Amino acid sequence: MHSDRRFVLSRHGRTDYNALHILNGDPSVPVALDDAGRRQARELGERLAGVPIDLGVHTRFPRTRQTLDIVLAGRDVPRVECPDLDDVALGEFEGASAGEYRTWRRARPQEARPAGGESRMDVLIRYIRGFERLLDAPARAPLIVTHDIPIRFLANALTGDDPLDGPVTAVANATEIVVAEADLARALDVMRRRVPGAAP
Repeated sequence: MHSDRRFVLSRHGRTDYNALHILNGDPSVPVALDDAGRRQARELGERLAGVPIDLGVHTRFPRTRQTLDIVLAGRDVPRVECPDLDDVALGEFEGASAGEYRTWRRARPQEARPAGGESRMDVLIRYIRGFERLLDAPARAPLIVTHDIPIRFLANALTGDDPLDGPVTAVANATEIVVAEADLARALDVMRRRVPGAAP
């Protein structure tokens, strides 16, 4: 490990779906930033203006790519796509209200999948894989624009709490966290231990 490696993670800027509390877990659905989201992305870019960034990472969702483009405007930084950090596939709840999906989820175990979608445990395993790939990548100062849930799971694991049910329950649009390489590796250990059947 390189002790000076830092990973900057941010949720994408606000979308019209966010404003209406509608869910989107299908990257083929064209959900873009709204005016507030573009402003949030510009402000994020201003906050990161003096931060070294040698790689931009986005998911398959247009809102993450759009946010990254705004943040890195004027910088010659290579970009890569990381599907493992995609938002949750919602299946039958695609386009549903956040409240409707959460009511369904609260009444079921974490391994439950909506028809055509993923469970919270499915996405935890996928996010572990995505963060492992970031650790293995040669970039020393990547900026990762992703979604609420992968950052939330990571933020809980960073403090040793349950990634799925820890105290961090939401991540605001276009807010960033900076994670040292060693802290990311420790958080990944916490996340791995949360997977059923993992060694204690």
